[in-house]
Amino acid sequence: MKENKLENLIWIIFASIGTIFVIIGLIVFVVNIFNYKNKVDTVGTITEISFYYSDDKHNRNYEVYVSYIVDGKEYESKLNGYSSSFYEGKEINIYYDKDNPSKIGVKSLDLLFLIFPGIGLIFLIIGGTGILIKINKKKSEITLKENGKVIYANYLETVLNTSYRVNGKYPYNIICEWNNTLDSKKYLFKSKNIWINPESIIKEKDIKQFPVYIDNNNKKKYVIDIDILTENIVDLR
Repeated sequence: MKENKLENLIWIIFASIGTIFVIIGLIVFVVNIFNYKNKVDTVGTITEISFYYSDDKHNRNYEVYVSYIVDGKEYESKLNGYSSSFYEGKEINIYYDKDNPSKIGVKSLDLLFLIFPGIGLIFLIIGGTGILIKINKKKSEITLKENGKVIYANYLETVLNTSYRVNGKYPYNIICEWNNTLDSKKYLFKSKNIWINPESIIKEKDIKQFPVYIDNNNKKKYVIDIDILTENIVDLR
């Protein structure tokens, strides 16, 4: 189904974006950290704070200029970032590159580079978790169909899964019931998500029961075989 492919693509995109952010953020941060041995701490004075708007006219970008003394010579350079606590005339702790005194920075602002791997890690966890869940569910389904006990449960109804949505669409689940004569208990099963409404197919094929594969040691582990609902469907959307 198209929605199922889109679902997989979403998890892959999340994981890819997360990986890119983590790699870029860590590279920039590590490069700055290892270059600290070549940087000299000093005190500078903010001489000018200017700003300009980006192309969309919504984001304000700041430029901060700082004056400082190196070996008796005064320099004025643009800082590598901005803080809301900055104002013209304020003295701040900065560093300069001893091989290039016009290059300056603030260590506390350098730490902001960790935001990138932090955000990336969130995306990576979300995407990676989604991918792992899909893989584990597929493996579990294969294992149950190969080694599980098969029973036949009566079809009860089709329900809309409103707790989950992809591309603006909700999936369907079928509900089945099985009366276990060994313990005189009634068991209800819910299928995995189905991205088409199966009611017309069930009615057309007059399906009364579905095979259910159950783990012999844990009845909570099961899978309803719904291949009969999708075997003749070719999604060309």
